[in-house]
Amino acid sequence: LIVTWILAKKLFTKRPVIEESMRSPGEERIAHYTKAFTDLAKTFLTVPQGAAFAVVGMDDYQKVHAAWGARMEEQRVAVATQLTEISGIMEGAIRRAYDTKEDTSLERQLKRALHKKGILLKKVYVYDHKNRRKEIYLTIRTRKRGCIPNKDVAETLSEITGVAMMPSHEARNFVRNEYTSTCFVERTNFEVVYHMERCVGDYQQISGDSFSFLHQEEGVFLASLSDGMGTGLNAHQESEKVVDLLEQFLEAGCSKEAAVKMINSALVLRSDGKTFSTIDISSIDLYSGVCEFLKIGAAASFIRRGNWVESIASTSLPAGIFQQTDFEKSCRKLYDGDMVVMVTDGVVDVLPPEHQEKMMKDIILEHQTNNPKELADYILSRVRQYKNGRFCDDMTVLVVGIWKR
Repeated sequence: LIVTWILAKKLFTKRPVIEESMRSPGEERIAHYTKAFTDLAKTFLTVPQGAAFAVVGMDDYQKVHAAWGARMEEQRVAVATQLTEISGIMEGAIRRAYDTKEDTSLERQLKRALHKKGILLKKVYVYDHKNRRKEIYLTIRTRKRGCIPNKDVAETLSEITGVAMMPSHEARNFVRNEYTSTCFVERTNFEVVYHMERCVGDYQQISGDSFSFLHQEEGVFLASLSDGMGTGLNAHQESEKVVDLLEQFLEAGCSKEAAVKMINSALVLRSDGKTFSTIDISSIDLYSGVCEFLKIGAAASFIRRGNWVESIASTSLPAGIFQQTDFEKSCRKLYDGDMVVMVTDGVVDVLPPEHQEKMMKDIILEHQTNNPKELADYILSRVRQYKNGRFCDDMTVLVVGIWKR
């Protein structure tokens, strides 16, 4: 792809090294995006190109010409999608860099307060853009040897600013005796606990399912699940590639929708006609409690609230079949104690076809626990009882519980 060449040329060139502790938040953000784009470029450079002649006869010129035309169109759409998204990402990065400013007034107040706790403050930067959550970056270290929890710094920051703050999920747990830039964000209203359980199909050594749990910026928690077609190593490699690409796109600043479109383009371009994978995403806003479900060919997901279960179904085809992907998206408001259950096809397919959804709901309700690990264990053990414990497909269960802080 053209964009791959451009990124490779620009991002693999040598850059002057800036000492990590001396970077401004804007420079930190640019460095983060640079690494993410570099990883993406490397990934696409290693993607093998599909053979356009695989499905046509070499003796039919018109069919060959049409196949090449279709392939070129797929590449054109893929490049356009990537360039558009990259443009938006860089625009956002520049805006964030300009909107992140030093706050000398806050710095003076914090220096005195943190000094009493044995912490030296060097710099304060604040990102406070309209319609976005406040972020405060502190360059700090302890006065003496030893460690001080970052949550103590967050408490002091909350008292002075009047806004409940907490360390970001990327931050270290402790302040040490060397200067480090740490990001503090507005405290989320919810927190999550999550767990995964899985087993492989008969006569297989490795699962064809892959998964990911990711804390994103702006207080968003994302659980993703991909089921590679078939079982074994090939299915595992395909689903793992989907999950890896999803994480890289999201870390580079892409939206979920754009990430899914570009992943689908990558699968179509490399496809030999047999390379398909499902994509299942549950994205929870930990400030509002709203969960967004995005599915491509994935099995139904479930929300358990007390003695009630709702299913979120999908009828779309897996990724990698058509250039114009058809994903299904829906939103639900989650409340304190709710649990989101995500499964691959192997879990529901062992149940009687005419009663799969109802039986899954019953199984989820049978075990009244607030522990995601216990619920995931129970669901997997129950479905394995069907067909005398023998099954052809891999099974994976993800459970995410959400609680009010």
